Amino acid sequence: MTASPRVTLSRRRFLTLTGALTAGSLAMSAAGLWPRWALAEPDLASRLLRLGRDIYPHEAIVDRHYLESLTPLLEKERDEIAAGLDDLDRRARAAHGSDYAGIESGAERETLLRKIQHTPFFAKVKGNLMMGIYNNPALWPEFGYGGSSWEQGGYLHRGFDATPDWL
Repeated sequence: MTASPRVTLSRRRFLTLTGALTAGSLAMSAAGLWPRWALAEPDLASRLLRLGRDIYPHEAIVDRHYLESLTPLLEKERDEIAAGLDDLDRRARAAHGSDYAGIESGAERETLLRKIQHTPFFAKVKGNLMMGIYNNPALWPEFGYGGSSWEQGGYLHRGFDATPDWL
């Protein structure tokens, strides 16, 4: 029986290999977390993500759900959405000297959004986010919603007919 040769790794080689593996795993996880268009256009994705998180702020929801909600809108109206974001950045620079996403204060970003809340751009983004987030059965547990009850006989006799303790 022959002994197998002992493989030794230098510290430098070990760090190189682990760094490459880490970078590869991060790239693969990013590909699974963001839609394909967002990986191709990270600037547009990050701008829309900041806007989406300001319109419907939920820390427990991952970025992918926000961006997937906007995918149908971008497939149809990419130029209009980019123009709306450019207008929002222009307003932010005029008021705060920074692009919208660069404004640190959530209250200041909210003030800017209130100024554009009646524009078609804002309505489209808000509508797509609302349907994409709140009409997504995968996210319902995050909100404590168990889904439709009619398939299960309605709400009566499922705990909703009980008198609460505080009454």
